[in-house]
Amino acid sequence: MVLGWKVILDVLYPPSCLNCGAQTSDPDLCTSCRSSAPLIREPLCIACGIPFQTASGPSHPCGRCLRDKPRFRRARACTTYATSERRTGAIAALVQRYKYNRDVSLAAALGRFLLDNSPLNVADYDVIVPVPLHQERLRWRGFNQALLLARRLARATKTTVDPFVLERVRPTPPQVELDETQRLRNVRNAFRVSRPECLKDRTVLLIDDVMTTGATADECSQTLKAAGARHVDVLVLARVLLQ
Repeated sequence: MVLGWKVILDVLYPPSCLNCGAQTSDPDLCTSCRSSAPLIREPLCIACGIPFQTASGPSHPCGRCLRDKPRFRRARACTTYATSERRTGAIAALVQRYKYNRDVSLAAALGRFLLDNSPLNVADYDVIVPVPLHQERLRWRGFNQALLLARRLARATKTTVDPFVLERVRPTPPQVELDETQRLRNVRNAFRVSRPECLKDRTVLLIDDVMTTGATADECSQTLKAAGARHVDVLVLARVLLQ
C-alpha cells in the first residue's frame, strides 16, 4: 500500500533534481547534474587519494605524500572539483548549500551519494568518527555536517559511530582562505580524544564532507592514533583539486 501511494505521489508531484530543479526519475540528481560530479578513478595516490592526470597506469604515492607521509593510512573521496573553476558541479553546489546555507535537508541526498559511491567498504571498520566542530561553530551552524553523513553510513552498514570520542578543543578560522602552511598551523593541537579506551587497537573511519590539503584529516588522524587507534582511514564526499 505504501508503494502504491508513492507511485501516485510521483505521478502527481514528479521528483525534481536537488541542484537544478529539473524533473528526474532519480530522487536526488538528474542525469546532467550527476554527470557534473565524475567519480574518482584510478590511477590515484595510494595514500591521500588524489587522482593523477594520466588515464592509465598503476596507482602509487604522489610526490607530496612521499615527502611528508600522512598520519592516516589512506584517504579517499567520491568526486572532485577544482578551485580554479566556479563550483558549478552538482555535489560541490550541494555541499556549499549544506554547510554555508545550513540546509540540513540535503544530508540525506549527500549521505546516499557517499554511501553509493564510497571507494572504501564502510563495514570493514570498527568505528566511524566524524571530524568534530568546535562548540562556537556548532552553535552557528546548528549541526555537524560530518556527523550527519557518518550517521547515515553507520545505519546503512550497521557500523558504530562515535561522535564524542574526538573533540575540537579550540576554535579555528575556516580553512578555505588559508594556504597549505597556514592550514597546518591552524589545526595544530586543535583536537583531543576524550575516551582513549574506546579507540585502543580499533580501525577508525574518519568522515568529513570535503578534503583540500588534508591538514585537518592528518591532525585528526595523529590524535586518534596517539590515543591508541590501530589504523585511521579517511572518507569524504569531494576532494578539491588545487591548481
